[in-house]
Amino acid sequence: MLVFPQLVTGASALYPVTRQSIQRTVVNALGDGSTVVLADPDAAAAAWHLHASGMTLAEWNAIETLFLATSGMWQTFTFLDPTGNLLSDSETLSAGAWTNGGLIELTTSIADPLGTTRATRVINAGSAEESVAQILSVPGNFQYCLSVWARTIGTSGVTLTISTTGGNAAESFALNGTWMRISVSGNLAQSTTSVTFGAQLEAGASVDLFGMQVEAQLAASDYKMTETQGGVYAKARFAQEQLTVTAQSTDVYDAVISIVDTEG
Repeated sequence: MLVFPQLVTGASALYPVTRQSIQRTVVNALGDGSTVVLADPDAAAAAWHLHASGMTLAEWNAIETLFLATSGMWQTFTFLDPTGNLLSDSETLSAGAWTNGGLIELTTSIADPLGTTRATRVINAGSAEESVAQILSVPGNFQYCLSVWARTIGTSGVTLTISTTGGNAAESFALNGTWMRISVSGNLAQSTTSVTFGAQLEAGASVDLFGMQVEAQLAASDYKMTETQGGVYAKARFAQEQLTVTAQSTDVYDAVISIVDTEG
C-alpha cells in the first residue's frame, strides 16, 4: 500500500497546511453572442500544499522514498487529509459506509450539542454487544484518534474502539444526560491496510451520538462534517515533477510538498 507517510511524532502533517478546492466551469458561447455557464462537478478536485518545516532526516527520507516509488507524478498513492475527517457520512450512521451490528436501531433528528438536530439515537436491541462502525482503507501502523460527542438518557455507557488484525485500542466511558466529547487514540503497530473505527454498546444500551470523527494524529481537533467523501483519498498524486529540500541544520529539513486528488 503506497501511502503518504505520517510524521514520527504521530502528527498528520507539519503546519501550515493549505487545502484548495478546485472547481471547473464550462462556458458555451452561442451564435447570438450569449453564453451558457454550467458547473462541471466531474472536474472537481482537492489539492494540498504542505509547508513541511523542521522535518527530521527520517521523515524526509520517507517522503522521498514514496516520491521515487510513484515515479514522481506518475503513480497514485493514498493520502490522509490532515485538515479533514477521515470518516465518510459522519452524520448519517445508516449510510452504506457504516458496518453496524445487525440489531442496532437508529433514530435521527435528535438534538445535538451544537444546538441543531443532527444527532442520532443508537439503541442496541440485541442480547450481546453491538457496534456502529466504519472500516477505512488506511495503514494499521499510523497513529489515529477517534472522537465523538455522546450522552445517554439512562445509565448506558459506550466504548470507543480502533481495531485491525492483530491490534486493538479501546476505552470505555460512563455517560450521563450532558453531552461530552470523548476520544480514544492509539497506534496499532500492524502492517495491515484497513482499520475499523467504532462505538460499541452493551446489550440494551441507548446512547445519543453526534460528530464521529477519525484523524491520523494524536488528539482530536474541531469536528468536520463529511458526506460521501471522507478524508481518505486513495488516488492522490504529487503535483510537482521534483521535490526540493533545504537542510537547515543537522537533522532539520524544510520542503514544500504539493499533492492533488485525482478522483474528483
